Amino acid sequence: MILIAATKLFEELLETIEQLEQDNREAIIDPVPYLKTANHFMNALQSLVLTGSFDDQQEEILFFKTVKPKFRSLQIYYLTLQDITFKKPKGCKKILKKFYTDEIQKICSFRCYNQNLVNYYYSGATEMDAQLFLRKVEEHPHWLLKPKLERDERFSTPADYLVAKILAMEKIQLYLAEEIVKLEGTNFTENRSVDKKEYRWTGEAINLVELAYGLYYTGEINNGNAGIAEIVRLFEKIFNIAIGKPSRRFSEIKQRKRLSKTKYLDQMKTAIDKRIDDDDEFVPRPNFR
Repeated sequence: MILIAATKLFEELLETIEQLEQDNREAIIDPVPYLKTANHFMNALQSLVLTGSFDDQQEEILFFKTVKPKFRSLQIYYLTLQDITFKKPKGCKKILKKFYTDEIQKICSFRCYNQNLVNYYYSGATEMDAQLFLRKVEEHPHWLLKPKLERDERFSTPADYLVAKILAMEKIQLYLAEEIVKLEGTNFTENRSVDKKEYRWTGEAINLVELAYGLYYTGEINNGNAGIAEIVRLFEKIFNIAIGKPSRRFSEIKQRKRLSKTKYLDQMKTAIDKRIDDDDEFVPRPNFR
């Protein structure tokens, strides 16, 4: 039950952040309201755990390995962003670039220091989950350096905080890289693109919403740590299309009566199945000459 409630709570968190993004179109983002939002939902998540109970150890592991780090990583991300904003020096491009580069180096050092956990987490391994993501364990892997425990042991495991920080630092590193590219006067998305050809989505925008939510709910991007708003914004950039508020467009999908809720995804499946069937039916005749 905790996992279901936590998933709904995370969706509410993403929708709130999405609304903040809609309301704040300034070039310079103020991290404070985002941090307050992340703190509020983190407290709600903690209350959920302290007043409830997990069905079994597997649910507890899944929560502390994948669910809680999503909440905590956003909290760490906005807190770090606030810290960077406060520390950012005033000066020429050279000074700013050095500042951003130094911050990236700190992140690289953190990842290097915790490389064993990084490798374990991203490999999809599970054999040490009980030592890393269960509460009140007596032993943890010898390679786990300085396990971070929160004040309340009922809401803490040896590795969940570090996993959250790893996820947050990935986003911070991307932010810093974008700032460096802005200083150099180029668009970050274009700078990363090998193919300069422009792509446009020529179908209905709602179809992209189906695809975005499919990727979001299957957790195929950044180990499931990419928010729906981030995925939708990415699609908007790639395909030069305005999709609008994701939650509002998703409501349109949920309200379908005559059509399938996943009309476009069903069409994709049918098209792929047809192509496979057509290929299977084609059997070249042997040449006996």
